[in-house]
Formats: sequence, C-alpha cells, structure tokens
Amino acid sequence: MSFSLFPSFFDRPIYTRLAHQEKDEHIELFLRRHWVTNLPWILFVVLALVLPVFFPLLNQFLESIILLELPGDLISSVLIIWYLLILAYTIEQFLHWYFNIYIVTNRHLVDINFVSLMYRDITEASLADVESARSRIQGVAGALFNFGNVTTETAAKAQAIEFLSIPKPDFVADRIQDLQQLRKGEVNSAD
Repeated sequence: MSFSLFPSFFDRPIYTRLAHQEKDEHIELFLRRHWVTNLPWILFVVLALVLPVFFPLLNQFLESIILLELPGDLISSVLIIWYLLILAYTIEQFLHWYFNIYIVTNRHLVDINFVSLMYRDITEASLADVESARSRIQGVAGALFNFGNVTTETAAKAQAIEFLSIPKPDFVADRIQDLQQLRKGEVNSAD
C-alpha cells in the first residue's frame, strides 16, 4: 500500500459518505483533478516568490534614471502585500483543486464544483439516466501521466456530467458503464 499526501483517485473509499447518501448506496469512485494539473499555478507561485529578489535592482534602476530612491518603509509594505497576495492565491488554488470532486456511487454520478468559500454547485445524475460514458486523453502530459476527461451522456431531461482531468479516465468510464448496466438490470428486474 502506498501513501500519497493528497491523492486524486480513491477506488471504493471506506470512510467516505455523501450527506444525502441512501441506505443501500455506496461510493465506488471518489475523484479530483490529477495532481499534474496543479503544476502551472505552483510554478507561477514559485516564480512570484523569487521575484522580490529583483526589487533592489529595480530600486537602483529608478535611482539612476529618475533620481528617485524608494523609502525602505514603502519597499517593506509592498513586499508584505506581495507575499500576502501570493499566499491568498496559493490557498485559493489549492482549495479549488481539493474541493472540486467527482463521485461515482452505485446509484448516482455527483459533480461538486467548489466556486468559493460561500458557494458550491452540485450536479447529480442517476445511473439509470446515463446512456453512455466515454473517456478522452489529450496531449503529451495526459498520455504520460494517464489523465483525461470522462463525459457522460444522460437522458434529455438530465444534465450531462463531465469529469475533467481525472486520473485513469478509461478505468472510470468502464466502471461507470458497468455500474450503469448493472443499475439498468436491477431496474428492469424490479419491474
């Protein structure tokens, strides 16, 4: 068993439940975007953290061209504001990744979109309404790290659900189709 600090793929998690989960319903897959999708904003944060190293050069440039020396208090204030903005951006990006989750149960597909601390959007579709699920892996990074999108087509009255940049999209699409066939078999046998 391997340990991962912030995993993005859980197959049949034991201690995870939905708030509105039915008695005979259990979670099959608990997903979030692949960790590789975080690299662009992480690299941006690293560059933004290093950027203040060049502030003394900017101060020397302004002093030589405009004959204006920035006061030390102003530079300190700008640095504090700069690092607070970087911290806020980092927290917001992490929360956006961590709380945007996709859940596949034996009865439903659930897409929870975390927009902000005060707002989230939950889309749910019954597996009985799912007509097809297909996976799509794009680009070199997607092929190299095995992540992509899974799109489910549902009945006309329900909304299509798309799982974006998730790990093992082929496995997820196959599992959704298997559960969908199993669910349709249960519904037909109950009739």
